[in-house]
Amino acid sequence: MKQAIAALLLACMPFAAFAQNAPEIKDPVLWGKFGTWRVQMQPNLDNTCVVMSAFETGHDLMFWRYFKKGKPGFFLSVGNEKWKSLVHKKVYSVNFEFDEGTNWDVETTAYVQGSNRRLMMKSSLQDFLDGFKSSKTVKMFYEKKEIAHLSLSGVEEAIEEMDACQKTTDEFFKISRTKPDTSDPFARKSSTQASDDPFKP
Repeated sequence: MKQAIAALLLACMPFAAFAQNAPEIKDPVLWGKFGTWRVQMQPNLDNTCVVMSAFETGHDLMFWRYFKKGKPGFFLSVGNEKWKSLVHKKVYSVNFEFDEGTNWDVETTAYVQGSNRRLMMKSSLQDFLDGFKSSKTVKMFYEKKEIAHLSLSGVEEAIEEMDACQKTTDEFFKISRTKPDTSDPFARKSSTQASDDPFKP
């Protein structure tokens, strides 16, 4: 059933109408909306499918997978335009706390371009991704200050759809994800209360 749904969705996706020698697709292609989450194919990320959501707090959260031979994993990006003190390419240690009390200390790298201000990280730890899928909320802390408290309602289905999108996209474009990934998508701190710009000294 899942494969049939994926095939049907692919048939409805704009790029399915392109012939083999058609011009290169440059704009994101929507796979579907699942609650507050959307799944789309990103041509600028090597035709990778991503899941993303925007929140009333000004935060946005995004996941996508990478395919390194023998050790696949995923990227995570969390952003907020209010984080004006982020320093581009600086490493920030962020603590992720899930419902069940599980905590992860993760090194993230800042990406700053204009008003686009975000923290990005990659991990090959499936348990970390499972924390997002099994929890209702996630809290993030920097130097014991809460920098985000986000709802994860519906994200498990959205991540499953992201994987279905990726499988169908790879089949359509005849992409093999088995070769090593040598690209670097990133090349291009008192109070415990949340603040608009928690990275300001």
